[in-house]
Amino acid sequence: MYQPKVILGRICTGGQSIEEIQEDCKGQGLSIQDIENIRKAHEYFNGVELWLSLWSYDNYSAYHLYGWKDDVDEKMMMGIYHMEQLHPYPQYKNRLEEFIKDWKAKRYDPGCALCFEKNQVEELGVVQEEEKEERKADEEEKTKTQPRKKQRKNKNRRRKHKAGRGK
Repeated sequence: MYQPKVILGRICTGGQSIEEIQEDCKGQGLSIQDIENIRKAHEYFNGVELWLSLWSYDNYSAYHLYGWKDDVDEKMMMGIYHMEQLHPYPQYKNRLEEFIKDWKAKRYDPGCALCFEKNQVEELGVVQEEEKEERKADEEEKTKTQPRKKQRKNKNRRRKHKAGRGK
């Protein structure tokens, strides 16, 4: 079964000005309020160490949030709240108290992956190497030949059994 590469990484998103974020997000139709929410989220995420994964399905283009330690939960909650304000189907638009309540009750579901650009992550170490599905292909090849062998074996058993009955 496929397993992505998982790393421990430090997020490096702090210190960006509104103008820099606008330039990075040019053409995405974001409002000034959206840009401000991105800036706030970046400040909360900045310096946080997270477990992040790289996946083959998107050609390893970005780090996907995989998990974090309890001591950064408050920062993650606030950073994700500000990113939630940009969600195409926001559940908590300008409803911080409700968001915090659901977060603490472990009822929050973002409905999408939170990703970081590669230039926003300082890789601190590899937790798990990628495991590709090549093994699966090899196993499938083996199983394709096994049924034929079993068929022959069963056919031979039936022949012997019939031959034994006829005597």
